[in-house]
Amino acid sequence: MPIRAVLFDLDNTLTHRDQSIRRYSEFLIEQFQSYLLAPDLEKIQQIIRRIDNGGYPKQEQLTHPTIGASVAFALLQELAWKTKVDFQDLTDFWFQYFGQCAVAMSGALELLQSLKQQDYVLAVVSNGGHATRLNILTGLGFKNYFDVIVSSEQAGMSKPHPQIFLHTAENLGVHPSECLFIGDHPVNDVWGAQQAGMQAIWLQGFHPEDERLQVPHIQTLHELYTYLE
Repeated sequence: MPIRAVLFDLDNTLTHRDQSIRRYSEFLIEQFQSYLLAPDLEKIQQIIRRIDNGGYPKQEQLTHPTIGASVAFALLQELAWKTKVDFQDLTDFWFQYFGQCAVAMSGALELLQSLKQQDYVLAVVSNGGHATRLNILTGLGFKNYFDVIVSSEQAGMSKPHPQIFLHTAENLGVHPSECLFIGDHPVNDVWGAQQAGMQAIWLQGFHPEDERLQVPHIQTLHELYTYLE
């Protein structure tokens, strides 16, 4: 069947997670500089990267139920503060501003514009909190390009479970075989989409290859056009 719908992962597919962390860290220093004894951009980034782990946090690094709260706790414990900041204020700062600091993946905006002009239906399928997904897409300026935005929190299931992909296809009004899914994680994104009967492409560069992965792969989003001709 011809492709009618193009579905995207979010982190390290539409948004560059590490570049977003750098921009957020710079903004955090800008806002809290007067509270810090010695603002240290590299240390702040290291703390966030350790906990965030590319959007796939390890349980042993989470001191609280969310990445944002765990980051806030670690920053309070590990940075040299002249005046202590309230934990909840620092947690809220993450949820309010991390999405606004999102950095788009190279070529993402041009790709979305082109796909909409060609009348593809578009969706995001991403593990994580729904409000955070919306904040990131809004921060990128991408939200209005998508017909459906599905988060694991909203759907009550996470990738790579096939049902979250099937749920998205149903909401789009297309058959899974008419869907092309693009993501950076070989299991959660690519293998999961395949199990739901979708076509899939792996955006390389962020996770090691999985031996179960037998799909086309691309290095940049621009290469996706080849698979839609």
